[in-house]
Amino acid sequence: MVRDETKNWNHFFLPTTVPMENLSYISCTPTRFSAIMLFMEQTIGQLLALVTALCWAQNSLIYAHVGAQVSSNTTAHIRLWIALPLIMVVHLVLEGAILPIGMDLRSYILIGLSGALGFCVADLFIFSSFVHIGARQTMVILTTSPLFSAFLARIFANEILSGIQIMGVVFTLAGVAWVVYFDRSAGVSGRKTHLAKGVLVALAGSITQAVAYILADLGMNEGIPAVSANMVRLVFGLVSLVIFAAIRRSLVSDFRRFSGKAGHKALLLILAAAVIGPVLGIILNLQALKMAPVGVVTTLSQLTPVMLLPLERFVMKRHITPAAVVGTFVAVFGSVLLFI
Repeated sequence: MVRDETKNWNHFFLPTTVPMENLSYISCTPTRFSAIMLFMEQTIGQLLALVTALCWAQNSLIYAHVGAQVSSNTTAHIRLWIALPLIMVVHLVLEGAILPIGMDLRSYILIGLSGALGFCVADLFIFSSFVHIGARQTMVILTTSPLFSAFLARIFANEILSGIQIMGVVFTLAGVAWVVYFDRSAGVSGRKTHLAKGVLVALAGSITQAVAYILADLGMNEGIPAVSANMVRLVFGLVSLVIFAAIRRSLVSDFRRFSGKAGHKALLLILAAAVIGPVLGIILNLQALKMAPVGVVTTLSQLTPVMLLPLERFVMKRHITPAAVVGTFVAVFGSVLLFI
């Protein structure tokens, strides 16, 4: 009788309860490895989205402070003169060229239009809102941006909102309304005209931002690096702001506002914000979109108003009311439901 050496050999390496015919899982090791790599990639993408939200939180506080000193339009304009050279250096290091090459004309146009709307039109609205109603209230109102994106997708892509998404719309609007009308910690209560203008320009910024993201998404092919797309957006945004400043006849005076000790301090703050926002924040956001599901990334990026609560309380030493906390979480929860 011939002994089954294979069976005896396997006995030392495999559990005795595993039948020999069920050992096909050994050949799936590469698949398991791919699954682990995919999980790690998505996890990193989600972490990048969280860091992006923190970047926006820091930026909004700085822009609200500097905008109140030198004007919101000037702040939006000058920061891109700082951000563009920085992103060119980053692009040279990562891609080996100062300017993006190899992008098709359609991508240039769509991403460029996204930059003109996002870095010029939307930011002019948003920066003005920072000055009128404060950073946190503005960022809470900007949680309506996914809502507008959903409605635009319904119009142009015939996408239908589910019951949960409709519930998200209700929660977002309720949370925003709660913060705007019942949060008294921003220091704008009793100034109805001031408050109304701030809310309106924030909503305008939210709508414009939604359109900008849709255009960027349409123009981002898989072969386009995130840093290249961001650079194209910055170039178009800066050109648009230069044209806007020229029309306002403030192209030179915008730079003169940063003279003197106070002006130099404000310029340093804008420098820090330009590095963390238009450069680091946008690159992280676009890279996160490449590594993790869009809905998850967008949801995590919406956590900026929540992050602003402890920043305002412990860094800015401002009183945060219970209404602010409740309304902020309700608005963010509503924007999360839009991606389920």
